[in-house]
Amino acid sequence: MEHEYTADRAREGLCLALSGAEEARIRSMAAIFLGKDGEDPTALVLALGDADKGVRARAMEGLVAQDAVLPLVRALQDPAWRPRYRAAEGLGRIGDRRAVGPLVRALADEKDHVRYMAAKALGQIADPAAREALLPLLSDTNPPARKAAAFALGRVGGAESALEAALVAEPSGAVRRAIRDALGRP
Repeated sequence: MEHEYTADRAREGLCLALSGAEEARIRSMAAIFLGKDGEDPTALVLALGDADKGVRARAMEGLVAQDAVLPLVRALQDPAWRPRYRAAEGLGRIGDRRAVGPLVRALADEKDHVRYMAAKALGQIADPAAREALLPLLSDTNPPARKAAAFALGRVGGAESALEAALVAEPSGAVRRAIRDALGRP
């Protein structure tokens, strides 16, 4: 039958909506449905660079639902910072140790948002292999990145002396609070 709807045709329609619909709401819904179908994540990876923040978030959530570690790792190399940020966020939510090396490299990203999210993701994964790479982030120029590094080092453990030194020098009250939390102090 010529008008028979198949899963492939439905997926094709969703991919077209995700990449070409004018309304962000439609693109977001397409990302949600594509994330649930568990098929090729290519359209969702491309949507990590969408102009709309909500669409980017739904695309990342769809990739997390698919445990798309390798596509997210590749997205950490995107020339634009927003896909790198969402990729780091997704890798942290998945929590797969295969992401540790790529996330460690993302700690040196030129964009502070990406450094922040890479540190946060490493804290979610809590692999001791990230400890040494996280230490320099305690003196990053960006307070949220320092805060995320403290959180991550608290989860990873074994960095108490570095956290103590950072606490003494830290100008931001919010970051000092994060360091105290990482040290298990009130």
